[in-house]
Amino acid sequence: MKQYLCPSIMCGDLLNLEREIRTLEKGRADLIHFDMMDTTFTVQTMLPAILIPQIRKATQIPLDIHVMIRNPETFLDELLKSCKGCFVQLHIESTNRINLLLEKIREAGAYPGIALNSGTPLSLLEETVPHVELINVILGNAGLGAQRLDAQLLDKVKRARALADSAGKKDMVIQVDGGVSFETALAVQREGANAYVLGTKSIYGQERGTEEKLDELRMLLEA
Repeated sequence: MKQYLCPSIMCGDLLNLEREIRTLEKGRADLIHFDMMDTTFTVQTMLPAILIPQIRKATQIPLDIHVMIRNPETFLDELLKSCKGCFVQLHIESTNRINLLLEKIREAGAYPGIALNSGTPLSLLEETVPHVELINVILGNAGLGAQRLDAQLLDKVKRARALADSAGKKDMVIQVDGGVSFETALAVQREGANAYVLGTKSIYGQERGTEEKLDELRMLLEA
């Protein structure tokens, strides 16, 4: 199964984004994770949508756009103008129009994804899984960091893979997000995950550079 390394660009040097992107290219990142937050769904703000077309022009690496904003239907049409060929994931908790919005994402030429916080039951996704290509299992709460990786969260990853398989979606990307270290990536891979949002616990701000850490993690996951 293909493994997706998804560096979270917000953890890089925001004053030198193009340099960060070139480093991710050298490290063969599979996706650039792009966190969109406001205070309607999280307690902080983060990357603005205006950066998306600029990043798309700067690199061939597809974006993995994680929308952490309540009622995304208010701006989704505008956002999708720049998202062809990218993943766009919405939170199941953020709207009561989720399937309609996921189909809009697909119609725009992007890959629809769904994210859910650690306390949100996986069962809420049962009617949504046929509409998506990615499930993001948050190891905590969006915008608030991770919680301890315990047996319940590992089981949730395992059940997410089983849910995708039971829906006939054997190629579903099961992503894990929130304080993902090398040890976390290996643990969730054993439960069926194959995409990892990477930040300061894994590739950024380490003794060795981002490119070198990406290479190291890829080797571990492919061993």
